[in-house]
Amino acid sequence: MDMRRHLSCLKTSYWIPPLLALVLVGVWNASQMRAISSLEQDGMELRAKITSALASSNGGAEMTRPKGGHSGTKGAIDWKQIPAMMAAVQNGGEKAQLRGMIDFQQRLKNMSREEMIAALDEIAGLDLSDEDREALIAMILESLVKMDPQYALARFVDQIESDASSVGWQLAEAFGQWLKTDPAGALAWFDRQIADGKFESRTLDGKSEMRAKFEAEALQTLLSSDLAAAALRIQALPEDQRREVLEQLSFQDLAPTDRKAYADLVRQLIPADERQGSFAHIAAQLVDGSGYEQVSSFLDSVQASPEERAAAAKQAANSQLETLGLLGDVTRAQVDSLRAWLDQQAPGQTDSITGKALAEASQNGGSFDFEAASKLVLQYQQSSGRDDVLVAFLEGYSAHSNLEIAEQLAGMINDPKRREQILQQLK
Repeated sequence: MDMRRHLSCLKTSYWIPPLLALVLVGVWNASQMRAISSLEQDGMELRAKITSALASSNGGAEMTRPKGGHSGTKGAIDWKQIPAMMAAVQNGGEKAQLRGMIDFQQRLKNMSREEMIAALDEIAGLDLSDEDREALIAMILESLVKMDPQYALARFVDQIESDASSVGWQLAEAFGQWLKTDPAGALAWFDRQIADGKFESRTLDGKSEMRAKFEAEALQTLLSSDLAAAALRIQALPEDQRREVLEQLSFQDLAPTDRKAYADLVRQLIPADERQGSFAHIAAQLVDGSGYEQVSSFLDSVQASPEERAAAAKQAANSQLETLGLLGDVTRAQVDSLRAWLDQQAPGQTDSITGKALAEASQNGGSFDFEAASKLVLQYQQSSGRDDVLVAFLEGYSAHSNLEIAEQLAGMINDPKRREQILQQLK
């Protein structure tokens, strides 16, 4: 699992304790624009606190009734106390509060469908802030979606667009679950909701984020079962929304034959000026810590054109060096490996892609900064006698953020004309 995918969404492949997932949901609802990397740091701290609490309570086998929490393993849950307990845990929390959250998670996990519905009814009638109410609903929905996705959709259908940041995406998950067992019924329901205006955009650009997410769930199923129906769904969308829908799919989860079908849809239905961007998006998902093999295999399997290969190669280079830069220093050996691959995928563009990718990687806040990238760039200039990597590096936005170093580098360009051009650009 590479760092880029690790940061791209909350759906990670490593195991997250159920309690931690609940706390992260609450934090997401409270402040959805918070950086995911920051959330994950919070998660690490919470995991340590939970481990400590369990160790202090005989491994968690014996859970005491927490102060200021709900009523323990017996009796009704005091739903009004849960948001306060979550906030306390997030801000440090005492062992009793940590145990209380663990106990609450266990009770939630063991609830029946009827108990969850009753809990939703109770929460609807409580005097709570909108923020706390949404957090509690999101917690229950997480389990209810898996148990009865149709009920979840029926109950909250009116909130799909009004609360896209929390309930909306959980309902998209419910739709995906329903598609697995009854694709015809789920698609018929979806089309009725579209006709009834449930997915009408509330934004000035006329685009519905949730319509795109639901359409992507439908395509994830149809690509392997009914490619013609998948194509018809894409065709029914405005041209300027088709690429967005396709890019909502988890390309990594598609079977090889479905990936070929995906590429065919891109070529047939995405506007010509956006197709290369779609191939770049695919490459960003496929490049990983092991290198570029998955990107190469995909491009070969779909007989990618030179333009498609070049677009994928540029994005793979940017994504890989960005990941390496976030994890630590980018080494000459790593860049040499990238360049050898670029020679095959985008011949004649290796130097320019390398320079731009190093510039991008140097401005992401990792230990690999502009100065460190500059040293690599100069090595390539000195060993080759060519200015191409250096010029491409200085054409990036990061040069303007590091003007003093950039101007010194520009002075090392061998070609007087190119040197003057870059110096003018930096002014």
